Amino acid sequence: MNSATVKDLKLAIKKKVIELEQSKMGHRHISWFIILRHVWANFCLAHHNEKLLNDGAAFQDFGVRNNSQVQFLPYVVSKGSGGHSKRRKHRFFHGLNKHS
Repeated sequence: MNSATVKDLKLAIKKKVIELEQSKMGHRHISWFIILRHVWANFCLAHHNEKLLNDGAAFQDFGVRNNSQVQFLPYVVSKGSGGHSKRRKHRFFHGLNKHS
């Protein structure tokens, strides 16, 4: 585990989620890629409330060891940091309510 990275854990989570769902529901055509992309776009992993934002960072840099607990936290980064920013939701029906 000394060389394990945040990305390694994300891939392991993805693999485990897919295995669990397939064992419970059988092989279905659920797009886990889209679901997990949504999860990673809105949440990040954290250890002792320190967000693990760099996928290439080694766990040992954050003090993560065997049997350590990591959790999901909402992915909110300040605007000045230049990090992740949520895009604005597209308003599909924004023009329908205007009175002409």
